[in-house]
Amino acid sequence: MKQVELVNGDLRFPALMAGEGEPVILLHGFPDTYENWAVQINAIAQAGYTAIAPALRGYAPGCQPGNGDYSLYAAVDDLMVFASQLGGRVHLIGHDWGAVVGYLACAQAPDTFCSFSALAIPPVRRIPQALLKVPEQVLLSGYMQFFQLPLAPEAWLSKGDLSGVETLWRRWSPNWEPEMYLDNAKYTLSEPGVITAALSWYRSLFRLWTRENRKTLPWLSRDIATPTQILIGENDGCMSPKLLQHTLVESDFSAGMELLRIQNAGHFLHLEKPDEVNAHLIRHLKATECECSL
Repeated sequence: MKQVELVNGDLRFPALMAGEGEPVILLHGFPDTYENWAVQINAIAQAGYTAIAPALRGYAPGCQPGNGDYSLYAAVDDLMVFASQLGGRVHLIGHDWGAVVGYLACAQAPDTFCSFSALAIPPVRRIPQALLKVPEQVLLSGYMQFFQLPLAPEAWLSKGDLSGVETLWRRWSPNWEPEMYLDNAKYTLSEPGVITAALSWYRSLFRLWTRENRKTLPWLSRDIATPTQILIGENDGCMSPKLLQHTLVESDFSAGMELLRIQNAGHFLHLEKPDEVNAHLIRHLKATECECSL
């Protein structure tokens, strides 16, 4: 495994990379770091693929845009540029925000993605309507409203040894000891500007009037024509598994969809149950093929 860098304009995204073969991009979420994909990168590389996990926009000083654009439109653009740099067609695995970006990217440019695995996030197309039917999710998502405030969220997340970050990890994946993974995340989030950048993803999401958000809205109504696998931890304390009852519509996935519920796992299911999750990810990769190589 080696440290590399992906580029979009003047932004420089650090990444971990290993293996040879069809490219697989892995996108992390919040409050996390690209370095926590290491176990998946090694397993996917050993299975015969090139696995590469970049930092999300803002999660390193070199990829914090001067214009402050942390919209999902910009995140999808980053991903499309990465895919082009890796040969034009790639497999995609996303967790949390990485999964949200993946749903939108696959809806917008299905020919770019040979397969898609979404971790911890149900299909985003129908989440707004599902919230009316799963009131517990409104409570679980209360942190998102808190994150809209100025300064206070930064102070809460940063106090002490980033105790706010640790609180979220333990709440979202109960009955699990994150050990080094939490330390890795804290290290990334302690870098200059990263916590504010991470919060800016949430703040941008609620600015529905912006041009970038208006551009992404039509993508939500499109079917996903990429073979899709959805993995959900049964004990997820961030996204209620009950959302699946109202968001999972097979006809929304014209190339097929598979749902897998991971027992005794929470929001960070790929870190809690790496062997089980890796086996599912690699099986899904093997079921598809990209006509591309590095």
